[in-house]
Amino acid sequence: MEYKKVEPFEDISRCLQCGGVIDYGGRPDRKFCSPGCKNRYHNYRRYRRRDIAQRSVFGRLEKNYEVLDKIINLGVDAMDRVTLAYMGFDPAYATSYCRLGRKHIYTCFDIRYELTASKVRAISVINSENSILK
Repeated sequence: MEYKKVEPFEDISRCLQCGGVIDYGGRPDRKFCSPGCKNRYHNYRRYRRRDIAQRSVFGRLEKNYEVLDKIINLGVDAMDRVTLAYMGFDPAYATSYCRLGRKHIYTCFDIRYELTASKVRAISVINSENSILK
């Protein structure tokens, strides 16, 4: 009868990507079982960070849209920036920007508004027949 030496659980290292046992043919501090697992792990982390950043930006745009839509449904076409900030509006996030003379025209999806130093005014929904330059 032949006995195999069983390694203690703490000494067995697992791949960070697939969880497989790492064969120590090279460096003793390896974290991955293969170069493929290493690439998949780092690609996933990079895309995950980008995805989180994109979801954060899109979330802020959605919040701005909700606030502007709520204002339009109330029949208001202008409001001071302090009140909008209290409602959750962040003027740093918009889907497009256009400067016409001294006016700063922004859009958040299909809602157009003019941003001044103290208020947001001319809030309106852009119809398919209207353009931003009208």
